[in-house]
Amino acid sequence: MTIHLTRSTLRDTRPEIQSLNFFDADALSDAVRSSNFEHVQLERGNFLAELKHLDLGRLTIDSGCYTRKLIARGDFPAGKIILGCVLDNREEGCINGYRFRRNDVVIFPEGAELDYLLPAATHWCAIQLSETLLEEAGCAGMRPRQIMVLPGNRHLVELTGRLVNGYTPDSASGALRTALPPLASEENLLDQIGQILIRYFGKDASVRRPSLHKRMSIIRQFEHKVRERIDTPIRIPDLCAELGVSNRVLEYLVKEDIGMTPKQYANVLRLNAVRQELLETSKENGAILDIALRHGIKHLGRFAADYRRQFGELPSRTLGMR
Repeated sequence: MTIHLTRSTLRDTRPEIQSLNFFDADALSDAVRSSNFEHVQLERGNFLAELKHLDLGRLTIDSGCYTRKLIARGDFPAGKIILGCVLDNREEGCINGYRFRRNDVVIFPEGAELDYLLPAATHWCAIQLSETLLEEAGCAGMRPRQIMVLPGNRHLVELTGRLVNGYTPDSASGALRTALPPLASEENLLDQIGQILIRYFGKDASVRRPSLHKRMSIIRQFEHKVRERIDTPIRIPDLCAELGVSNRVLEYLVKEDIGMTPKQYANVLRLNAVRQELLETSKENGAILDIALRHGIKHLGRFAADYRRQFGELPSRTLGMR
């Protein structure tokens, strides 16, 4: 089934674009429209991000690409169905416990929770669908109850990529330049979305994904307990006892989903927490020492070296940058 959308139903103006570069992973939560995400940088080195936002009226597209591996987690906006896809990547990511490949499309129900292990150099897109679009597609009463992964949607992914990459700001004037016919590209994308909605939200929908794996719940609890005692040394066996799992099970779960040992991940969480406080603290004598001690760091020389490996700069450079 093809959803025919007339030219008059599309916006007559080109979409607006915001291209942002960040060295602060926490600032990404403000750049994803209408959502609330927490980010943890997992990979060492300088962190930069480029994001774009396209407002096409009945749908909006957020896209981004990061230089370092990270975790993004939080909630999508209420009242919007989200289609997620990857335009380009070097390795597979993991969304809510599921391996996510190029040309897959993930459908998130309204207000859905996201838990995304995002490799470096992954160019992602999130498409927010309005109620108007759902009505035009004949899907006004259809709502996914669970996250669904839909494989083999290359055409939709390519159309989304052409829209996202086709509009670029002119460095001199700031005006948008594109070699693509905007309305035609938007119309094709909307047709593809309509077909997916009919195919997967209709009576014959069969591709359903179960709820989050129990392992994600264990990892969340682990992270919570690490942050609860961020000012003290972390003993993994003690955390395992509180979580009700063996050392071996926790080691396997964290290694499988995060790509590091529980001890390494606990240290990464601690360094990320230190970084956020450094960013928000004015440059005062002793500030770095106070922050480090409040986060349970005893070996200050080792801390500076670990921090520089993680973020590509010394704590003194981060202090008061926000």
